[in-house]
Amino acid sequence: MDNPNPSTSPKYHANAFIRFGFMVLGGLFFVLGMIGVVLPVLPTTPFVLLAGACWARGSKRFYHWLSTHRIFGEMLRNWEERRAIPRYAKYLAFSMMTLSCIMVFYRLPAEWHWVAYLTCLLCLAVAIWMARLPDA
Repeated sequence: MDNPNPSTSPKYHANAFIRFGFMVLGGLFFVLGMIGVVLPVLPTTPFVLLAGACWARGSKRFYHWLSTHRIFGEMLRNWEERRAIPRYAKYLAFSMMTLSCIMVFYRLPAEWHWVAYLTCLLCLAVAIWMARLPDA
């Protein structure tokens, strides 16, 4: 099975044991991404991109399947070619991070608010990084 995009040739690992590890990690990330499709707190896009990165190093077959998938293939190709994320995905991620930060402050007792502040700082850093990426 050929790489659907020759400009981004995957770097398969030479060691079969490490390739197996990449396959397992890719499967785990893909399952987490699928859970994120139905569970709004868990993001889908980063886990699908991580699955693609792992499968590119561990399995030609799984990487080809994901990169030619009718839903996730375009997302993976946009990231690999231009490091781009769709605008709607950015807005969804921003809103979910904001909602999550609000919920952390609401649910944690006052003595644990340092965790909420840390979470907000991390979400803000991710939001700034994501906002600087091009739109797909």
